Amino acid sequence: MRLSESGKITFKALLSLAFLAALVFCAFKIIPVYVDDLQLDDYIQNQTPFWQTQHASEEVIRKTIIAKAQDLGLTLVADDMKVETTANKVAVTLDYHVPVDLKVYTLQLHFTHSSENRAI
Repeated sequence: MRLSESGKITFKALLSLAFLAALVFCAFKIIPVYVDDLQLDDYIQNQTPFWQTQHASEEVIRKTIIAKAQDLGLTLVADDMKVETTANKVAVTLDYHVPVDLKVYTLQLHFTHSSENRAI
């Protein structure tokens, strides 16, 4: 930030500060959603083998995933996921949106995850 000879902040410097503040604000709103999404994906990847060995039902898997998503602050409903269980396979697919309010615009972040575990 460069001061003019009279000691005043120039318009360009003020505009640069406003842009930087907006960038930091957006980062504080968006980055936590991505971190929560990565945690949910990691949870599903780690739990899929467990669900397969325990022969968990589709309803139990759905409820468990929704509970984990709520713990992370993500809005996930049963329609956002596809769970398929057979005698030797568990497959989970998520496809959901998370709205992020940026005060002047609502950003819709789209996430898709898939995990499958087959018994040998």
